[in-house]
Amino acid sequence: EVTLPLPISEWYYHDLQYWGLDYPPLTAYVSWACGWVAHNVGSRFGGANRPPDTCAVADGEECSETPGSSDGLVELKDLVALNSSRWGFEGRAGKMYMRITVLVLDICVYMTAVWTIAKRLVPPTNDEASMPGYFTTSQQQRTWLVLTALCQPAIVLIDHGHFQYNTVSLGLALWSFHYMTLEDSRTTSFYGPVIGSVLFSLALNFKQMELYHAPAVFAYLLGRCFRHGSERRTTGVQTTIKFFSLGVAVMCTFALLWAPFALTHRDSASSGANIDGVLQVVRRVFPFNRGIFEGKVANIWCAL
Repeated sequence: EVTLPLPISEWYYHDLQYWGLDYPPLTAYVSWACGWVAHNVGSRFGGANRPPDTCAVADGEECSETPGSSDGLVELKDLVALNSSRWGFEGRAGKMYMRITVLVLDICVYMTAVWTIAKRLVPPTNDEASMPGYFTTSQQQRTWLVLTALCQPAIVLIDHGHFQYNTVSLGLALWSFHYMTLEDSRTTSFYGPVIGSVLFSLALNFKQMELYHAPAVFAYLLGRCFRHGSERRTTGVQTTIKFFSLGVAVMCTFALLWAPFALTHRDSASSGANIDGVLQVVRRVFPFNRGIFEGKVANIWCAL
């Protein structure tokens, strides 16, 4: 409803009294992509005589119009309609589409990361190659690891229960941990931690809850800067190069994700860097001044 029909300069300003956008930029971009697919699929099956799918009201006012006729995939266009989609939209195709987006992102990001790490923790054995028709002990252990990670109640009840995408940030974090911990005693390559820092930056920019992991990640990557292959020491120049390579990777990732908010203005006559636009994103992501209600709701969800 917010990211697709509105310009990017309005994403973090639109209708804040109702329930404005309050996730980091990468979540907003993913929301735009999901909305774009829904809108275009709905438009393709909707025909030329569809009623308007927006409701022209001011922020915070209730829309008196109802979405247009919803038959099958046509209603996907109503799912992302500006303003009107929030008032009692209960279409079955819309619910199914939202569940599919969660599942697809789970498979692409979280499940692949879990499987990759499970294979590292329980590597294949010779028994698997010599007995292809049998379910070996290592395969059983790997399967239990994967099932334990995929079926944890927090994901099933919270994420899948009301269409949350927390597993995307968790999956990006797991992928970052995988690359950060890659070590090869035969080479001095530092590509693993650099890739890991980029992936963890993406995780931070998807959900701010990854800040819980940030201190440990920083400490581990700092330690990697002082290691040289299989040896536990390195020179000052090598340490400096590694440290700056991590810094450049993180800053470039953040710059790419945040640049659109710094370069676009709500007022078309304005030019130059839009510092207020960046600060607005920060204010929405870190709700220190948003009142007691939203803060307590967030605390309750985190406790659960």
